[in-house]
Amino acid sequence: KSTEYYKKTVGWGKNVQKDYADWKWKVGMSFDILGVDQNKAYDIKPKPRGDLPFDFNGSGDIDLIVARRTCPNAFDLLEDFDLTICKASFDGKTFRIPNPHQTFAGKSTMEPNRCAVVESYVKHYVAPGDRYLRGMEASALASATVKKVRKDVPRAPFYRQLDLAATLPDRYDSDADWGRGSMMDDMVQAKHGAPVMFHNWTLKLINRLHKYQNRGIDVIGAPTIGDDVEIFELKFGMGM
Repeated sequence: KSTEYYKKTVGWGKNVQKDYADWKWKVGMSFDILGVDQNKAYDIKPKPRGDLPFDFNGSGDIDLIVARRTCPNAFDLLEDFDLTICKASFDGKTFRIPNPHQTFAGKSTMEPNRCAVVESYVKHYVAPGDRYLRGMEASALASATVKKVRKDVPRAPFYRQLDLAATLPDRYDSDADWGRGSMMDDMVQAKHGAPVMFHNWTLKLINRLHKYQNRGIDVIGAPTIGDDVEIFELKFGMGM
């Protein structure tokens, strides 16, 4: 706690809501119309008289994990991590190491549904000519890929917001520059932005897999992703 790095993370943590959560999550990754209250979903701050060390850039050893309010404790949250090796924890008294024989050998498994989704997404994804694709073109690309993934992995528990978005009326108007029917319309963002969000979530899984593999971790059964495969983040509307 006496290091300069730790002191910096404490300072960053005091402003995590304003400087990080507001623009990263509330603007770009949640919609009231899909059942997420943007004003309440992410209220992140230190406990009274406490510290919240957080590295915005992820360049150090401190990260921030956000759980839904319905999550009763951190151990339940750990069970939902994508890689088993990431479920290792220390609560101040006890170290908990899942599958220690694999963990200490530098090996890990990946959560089966996420593993299957990543493998299918990489198989079906067709890179666009423009890596900065956005708007309805980005939504169409993501939708086409997701449709094929759902045929391969129909029972994965990650499609709820996609299904909810599909029930919304389509009021997109290509001639509308502002207001109803435009890309700024909440209904349009919710309906057509959901596939983009799913694409970007899958990309995060892929990047995390690469990160741990580059650290020398053998992720058992992980899909093989060739060096020639390039998947870029997609953009939809403001903040996405």
